[in-house]
Amino acid sequence: MSPAVAELLARRETARRDMGGAAKVAAIHKSGGLTARDWIDRLVDLGSFREIGTFVQPIRHEQRNGAYSDGKIGGHAAVDGRPVSVGADDLTVKAGTDAHSNKRRSDKIFRQAMERGNPIVYFGQAAGSRIPDILGSETMSRGSGLGAWLHRRRQIPAVMAIVGRSYGESSFNSALSDFVVQLRGATLAVTSTRVIEMATAERITEEELGGVDIHNDRTGQIDLAVDTPDQMIEAVQSFLSYLPTNSRELPPRREAQMPVPVPDLRTLVPAERRRGYDMRKVLRAIVDDGDYLELKPRFGRSALTVLARINGRPVGIVASQPMFQGGAMTPEACDKITRFVCTADSFNVPLVFLADTPGFLVGTQVEQNKLLHKAVLLNQALFNVKVPRLTFVLRKAYGLAYFAMSGGSENSALLCGWPTAEISFMDPEVAANVVYGPELAALEDEARTTRAAELAAELKRGTSAYEAAAVMGLDEIIDPAETPVVIAEWLERLMANYDPINRPRVLSTWPTCF
Repeated sequence: MSPAVAELLARRETARRDMGGAAKVAAIHKSGGLTARDWIDRLVDLGSFREIGTFVQPIRHEQRNGAYSDGKIGGHAAVDGRPVSVGADDLTVKAGTDAHSNKRRSDKIFRQAMERGNPIVYFGQAAGSRIPDILGSETMSRGSGLGAWLHRRRQIPAVMAIVGRSYGESSFNSALSDFVVQLRGATLAVTSTRVIEMATAERITEEELGGVDIHNDRTGQIDLAVDTPDQMIEAVQSFLSYLPTNSRELPPRREAQMPVPVPDLRTLVPAERRRGYDMRKVLRAIVDDGDYLELKPRFGRSALTVLARINGRPVGIVASQPMFQGGAMTPEACDKITRFVCTADSFNVPLVFLADTPGFLVGTQVEQNKLLHKAVLLNQALFNVKVPRLTFVLRKAYGLAYFAMSGGSENSALLCGWPTAEISFMDPEVAANVVYGPELAALEDEARTTRAAELAAELKRGTSAYEAAAVMGLDEIIDPAETPVVIAEWLERLMANYDPINRPRVLSTWPTCF
């Protein structure tokens, strides 16, 4: 072995073993945490990781002593035998801060992922941008704002795993990703609590600023919250398993048997329109092995968005959730569905809608939360969906929410109703009071109640599935037990000649919030 090779191997071993210092690595492990290299090793197939930029150093020479890889680790590997590009913030070097040299390396890895056409996964826990490196017009003029991820246009799947305090570019890239999963105890925000206090005198904890519960329940800026590193890795691997390596391919299909009728579906949905039920029970009865990945489970809770498989084929399912707000559509539900539809359409995942909604939620708060614009943005997105789409009206489907759940004769390749389906401009009881208000107002209490019920019953007769089917407003009325069979058969037919390459990709750049 030549001295030059020996030196190379020694330098590489030190950089990859000790990172920013053996003591720092030991401290992370002692606290129960994982280093950047630990996260990557847990995600990828054994022995598949090939690093890019091992010997990157800070641009300032005085900072280079022991600053291996300059606070970022990255390269290319495989997950379940499929190619993937990976990166992670390294807390042992400059707190994983963003700087000139490591940004060039991260951007190059991203460009290589785009050129090769494979997903990218990043583990974020950076302390933001490195000061004083980024100060001044010279440094600012070198950059491109949000970096290379801004140019992705949903051509490759992008996953951001928030595993620690994540500020700066890691937080920016999360907003540009298809799937964001956050570990409990981690923080996701644009600026740190210290910067906020210095700028505004506001004192706030990291958990209050950008903890799991904030994003899981209130902002919707993450798709899933997890409690352990094992759950984090499982979530990332599960999400990738439903998507193709890039937008020019079909999602990977698993071996499966054609579904059979499920008699339990006839009783899972109560016939009484005002009775709530958990739509997840319907999902488990429809999808393969009752298994699915739910996104944003605690945000926009009147709707469900899940990735699942039917007959081995990945599908995206959007479903009303009558357990919350009766399944009424809200601004948050619109944002949630819009984001999900854009991801599914961009990556050739066919869509299935299960509608049971009384309409849009009404009131001052939802109006002031831009319900109008969010509802229209969602309907515009649905108009531009190009993947095969199937819609099933299980029970209620009223007003504009019917179309927001992919109803209407032109929105889906197949539009079916269960025998319990009701389609109308609004709930018959509400309509009776609106249409016949003056007549009802002239009656006494008991007489008014009786007459209102009679009028509602008359209006209800015109909302049935059979009335819609009579004018081809529904393609078919089906036995609920047949639902998984119908989905599997139609997707088999519709996906047979589906072209993932030469199709319009309008939703690849569609905004997912407004």
